[in-house]
Amino acid sequence: MRSKFKWILTLFVALSMQFSFAQEKTISGTVTDASGPVPGVNIVVKGTKKGVQTNIDGKYTINAKQGDVLVFSFVGTSDVTKVVGSSNTINTVIQQGVSLSEVVVTNLGYLSKDSRKLSSSVSTVSNEELTRQSPTITVVNALQGQAAGVQVTAANGKPGANAYVTIRGAVSITGGSAQAVYVVDGAFVSGSEASALAATDIESVNVLKDGAAAAIYGVRGANGVVVITTKRGKNQKAKFSFNSSAGFSQKIKDPFTMMNAADKIRYESIIGQGGSVGVTPAALALLNSYDHNWQDDLLKDGFLQNNNFSYSGGTDQFTNFMSVGYTKDTGIIQDLNGFKRITARYNSEYKANQTVTFGFNIGGSYEVFNEARDRNNAQNPFRAMYDYNPYEPYYARDASGNIVNDANGNPTFNTNLASGFPIAEAIVNNTEQQRFFRLYGRPYMNLEVVKNLNFKTQMNMNYERYQRESFLKPNSFLDQIVGDPAARGQKTDNGWDNLDYQWTNSLNYKYSINEKHNFEATALYEYYKSNFRSYALTRKGYVNGDLPTAGTAVVGVPSTGRSENATISFFGNIDYDYEGKYLVSLYGRRDGSSVLGKNNKYEFAKGASVGWNVTKEGFMNDVAWLDNLKLRASYGELNSTGGIGSYSAQSLFSTTPYGGGIGTVLTGSTVGNDDLRFEKAVKNEVGLEAAMFKNRLSFSTSYFSDTRKDFIYQDNTTVGTAFGAPINAGDWTAKGYELELKGIIISNKNTNLSVYFNGAMIDRKVNKLNRPNDPNNQLLRGLTVNKVGFQPDEYFLVPYAGVDRATGLATYTKLDGSTTSVYTENDRVLTGKTPYAKYEGGFGLQFSHKGFDLSTDFVFKEGNYVYNYMWFNMNADGAAPTRNQAVDAFDYWTTINPDASRPAPRQISGVNSNVTSDRFLEDASYIRLRNLNFGYTFNKKNFPSFPVQDVRVFVQMQNLLTWTKFNGDPEVGIGSGETADFNSAIPGQYALYSYPTVQSFLFGVSINL
Repeated sequence: MRSKFKWILTLFVALSMQFSFAQEKTISGTVTDASGPVPGVNIVVKGTKKGVQTNIDGKYTINAKQGDVLVFSFVGTSDVTKVVGSSNTINTVIQQGVSLSEVVVTNLGYLSKDSRKLSSSVSTVSNEELTRQSPTITVVNALQGQAAGVQVTAANGKPGANAYVTIRGAVSITGGSAQAVYVVDGAFVSGSEASALAATDIESVNVLKDGAAAAIYGVRGANGVVVITTKRGKNQKAKFSFNSSAGFSQKIKDPFTMMNAADKIRYESIIGQGGSVGVTPAALALLNSYDHNWQDDLLKDGFLQNNNFSYSGGTDQFTNFMSVGYTKDTGIIQDLNGFKRITARYNSEYKANQTVTFGFNIGGSYEVFNEARDRNNAQNPFRAMYDYNPYEPYYARDASGNIVNDANGNPTFNTNLASGFPIAEAIVNNTEQQRFFRLYGRPYMNLEVVKNLNFKTQMNMNYERYQRESFLKPNSFLDQIVGDPAARGQKTDNGWDNLDYQWTNSLNYKYSINEKHNFEATALYEYYKSNFRSYALTRKGYVNGDLPTAGTAVVGVPSTGRSENATISFFGNIDYDYEGKYLVSLYGRRDGSSVLGKNNKYEFAKGASVGWNVTKEGFMNDVAWLDNLKLRASYGELNSTGGIGSYSAQSLFSTTPYGGGIGTVLTGSTVGNDDLRFEKAVKNEVGLEAAMFKNRLSFSTSYFSDTRKDFIYQDNTTVGTAFGAPINAGDWTAKGYELELKGIIISNKNTNLSVYFNGAMIDRKVNKLNRPNDPNNQLLRGLTVNKVGFQPDEYFLVPYAGVDRATGLATYTKLDGSTTSVYTENDRVLTGKTPYAKYEGGFGLQFSHKGFDLSTDFVFKEGNYVYNYMWFNMNADGAAPTRNQAVDAFDYWTTINPDASRPAPRQISGVNSNVTSDRFLEDASYIRLRNLNFGYTFNKKNFPSFPVQDVRVFVQMQNLLTWTKFNGDPEVGIGSGETADFNSAIPGQYALYSYPTVQSFLFGVSINL
């Protein structure tokens, strides 16, 4: 009996001990370093996603079981692990160093992975790297130079403008559609929508570059994926942050000089043409007295302002993050207010119990643009400031040179200009405003069905409204030319609404065998729908320019539009690793899209990647200086719609009056193509990642190739000259190398110095073209051509052979190699030059000493060429006598100057040499000091009586210096803002008076409470 009782008692004690070990309890403590308490330290229960951060006093609380392992990590320190024992208090001291798990989780959008087990190519840009580029205004622009293989080119310098982002040399036959796709908190958004996000709201940006990583996005991932994660609340005391900066911007100074009044009058007297030719000496003296620089009249220093306030905090059960922001950039055009943006965001998450978590993200922005037109015509102030003659006055003058006033005593604009159009008057009287309202919402739920099996459902909804008002004030100069004399003034209202919704459901299962063989599988179903509605209405007959809503008559026929498209997708992923050494990931996705031909609605995308963490091998134990060495390789086959529209694969019709009734006609000369299929991207990569010397030096390098098959093009040669159809037109390949390098030179209590470099080298080639009715089997796109065996979009121009020293005529190289002074387009040849850079990247440093900090960011491009139409016009060889010219135009051929760089003007030679040849095709390579930031941080010790964690004051400067041979600004995106559509333009193909790049100078303060 006694032995039986002893056995029962032993069993009871064992069960009690087991219960005590299994039951969670609250652990608390303080984390310190040599200076005292450390806020913001991450504490994670190893093997779980449970984690908290220390508060401003370095304190934390977390729930854990006895026997659990707590991992303490902080940027710039070595990880510390502590085993939970019987005590409920665990204090920790952290040491200087570099954390091996500084980035523990990499967000791929649908999936999150431990970066040490990631076998795909992903570049991460942190919040700190984004916010130090605040003058850029847009998040997309801020990516420039921050990740290897990611090419970023600003569309132009317009406030709030989007940027072209291409990954690893992606090229599309439809131009800008080769851009990466953006995913914000799991939702697909456009580049303009991503640009509207506040940089301070973003936690991190991960760029998925290889085929395996992007394969999870199937039809959308062929050009690479930019995954943006916004900030979340954390289990900590309430934290408040306020950031404010203000400053100014200005146009970057031209590397050339335009003629002043005396110069232009002298030039006109030489060529015998122009507004100063034939006037009396008195009038000529008057013209000289009007000398001024039109840039001074039409431009101004812009005013910049950024403000953001945020709150974050929460408990183990409920966390939230809130922010509001305001941005203003007046731009550099006189009498216009440029751009402003208001943003707001609220992210929350509620843990209902141990198995169910609910969350909700909502964000919105409102943007207003007030800018002049920047297309290539007389209404563009950036063309006017170069074209207008310096002796043409800003205000109207009488015969004595006095300013002419109106009935109210105000100066009147000069409308008697050689160009025939007064841009200064148009800026005031031909107004345009564009407004964007965007709203994003994402409710989601996570459910742990059983242990290690999780179900997640989320609904992403993006709503965007665009409104444009263009008002031609009554009796303005342009209204008197194009308006109705019986109903003065004209106003156009147009816009659209777009609602995208995306429902995603996924199951994730994790399984481990003896903690050695680790498996993770994900299955996903997704439905995406886009709904677009548009309208346009024009009215005329306005009383005055102050009543833009009081038009009396409708002009033409108001129009409305509607389009929809949908995608349905199924996705599967399996990850395996053996003790974290050997890594395998498999991806598969089947997409169906409504935009394709009915015979090819569905396609399967697949990808695989493998990795080997060499430093986890036993034979590496003695290699103390090597902290990490990973080899990886990947393969992916992805699909893309190539930027085609909702109904491109279908024959489109519209109605028209016919024979007293209604008939139908083909719309846009487009016939359908039932066989239109996805573009296919085949991507390969091998790479290496390494870290050494206690992680002070780290780098990654990759070789990659991207073959784009069946690219989509609207072709007219397949069915005749009048109509065209979208076809799968050919293949091209981009391949190259990329390198990312980071080094920590100094790291101690008071001083830190680190440097970085990233770059990529890319070659491109057209492999195949499918144009059966074109005898040359080539595809012309403006100044460039696509031809088998050559680079995509290679410039196709007549070679310029220089000035004939004997005659002063411009000469050109013929197809047979001889030279001639007779220009003909039939002598065009492939130049071996393209708008795409061969080398591209960035480098910089971050330095801090005690409270001071300094950072720099440089960006560079090499090997890209831009056709400089602006320089073409400023050196017109006498072909434009009424327009101003660059001072360089004086270096023209004469018998006493036979070695001149320019041919004789046509008024002297009798031949027009202002023709399209490769004379004005210029090397646009450059190195630019993109950002220079300097600041000082006051810590809590400086504010003992205030609840302030730290205060940083700073100066941020952008685009300070540029080294280039280009005659103008070498960073060219869309050559002419309205002449070419953003999504169809070839970025950097030509420069033609788009909104110029600006320098920015900001002064600011950042306060954390």
